[in-house]
Amino acid sequence: MRTSFILDKTEMEGIISQCDVCFVGIVEADGTPYVIPMNFGYVNDEIILHSAPEGKHLSLLELNNRVCVTFSSGHELVYQHPDVACSYSMTSKSVLCKGVVYFVEDLEEKANLMNILMRNYTDREFKYSIPALRNVKVWRVKVDEMTGKSFGQNFKKSSDL
Repeated sequence: MRTSFILDKTEMEGIISQCDVCFVGIVEADGTPYVIPMNFGYVNDEIILHSAPEGKHLSLLELNNRVCVTFSSGHELVYQHPDVACSYSMTSKSVLCKGVVYFVEDLEEKANLMNILMRNYTDREFKYSIPALRNVKVWRVKVDEMTGKSFGQNFKKSSDL
């Protein structure tokens, strides 16, 4: 399977915009990876996330607030030869972002960031109650490093069978 690097930031941001879920990698105290799927927003080199105000993920981030966030889109079954099982693969494009999590406490900023996140799922603007804003943990991940890859783009599509 052919793999190529994507170097154009606009193309990588386009891949991110096609995703409805990202996978956030956090490091456990013993060095074990801990990966959770999350809804997100993306704007100005920042990934916006939200979660419950408590939980294992937050305990781990208190120990190490560096994260790896992965996006993947364009999944399609492809093959080199229709009768050879080992020749089947998936095309896809992915973006991997590394950065540091900062938690937002200001209620007005939380509301603005929640609307950025919600724009990934709807065109509506929302108003949030004070209790709702106090009961959500809003994360800002400033992207320090962004890399992209394209996989299997030179194979035949399984729909050609």
